[in-house]
Amino acid sequence: EKGFDGSGRPPGPMERPDGILEGVRFPYPVFGEIVRGFGDPTESGHPSVGLVLATLPGGTVIAPHGGRVVFAGLFRGYGQLLILEITEGYHVLLSGFSRIDVVTGQTVLVGEPVGVMGETGSGLTSLYFELRRDGQPINPLPWLADRNAIDMRSSFHLLSSKRTIPFR
Repeated sequence: EKGFDGSGRPPGPMERPDGILEGVRFPYPVFGEIVRGFGDPTESGHPSVGLVLATLPGGTVIAPHGGRVVFAGLFRGYGQLLILEITEGYHVLLSGFSRIDVVTGQTVLVGEPVGVMGETGSGLTSLYFELRRDGQPINPLPWLADRNAIDMRSSFHLLSSKRTIPFR
C-alpha cells in the first residue's frame, strides 16, 4: 500500500492532508479481523472502498472517532447505516448493525458505544467501515491504531457474548 506521499509507508502526523486529523489513530470500531481490505475485489468484482471486519454477533460497535451523527438508520444497500462527521470534510460510514444506539444530530466521543452487531446464526458477522474525505473514499487502514497493541490477530473477546474466537 502507498502512503499519501507515495512512499509505501503509512502517513505520519505531518503528512496528513490539510493537517486536519494530524496525529490521529482510530481504534478499531469492533474486535475482529479484516476479511476484505480497501481495494480488494467485492462479490461484484469491483474494488472495495472500505474495510470489512469479521466479528462476533451481538458485539458492541464503538465510535472510531468523536464527531456528530449525520445519519443513523436504514439505507439502501447498506442495511443499518451510521455516518459520523468527524471533522470538516471527513466522514466515517459503518454498517452491519442489528441496532444503532445513537440518533442523527447526536455528538459522540471516540470509543463511545454506538450500536450492536447483528445475529446471523452462522457464528460470525461483519462490520463495514469506510472513511471519506470530501465525499471520496480513502483507505482507512493507515489511520487505524496498531493492531498489535491489542493483539487482535491471536484472539478477541467480546464482553457481550462471553466467547473467544481464535484467528490465525
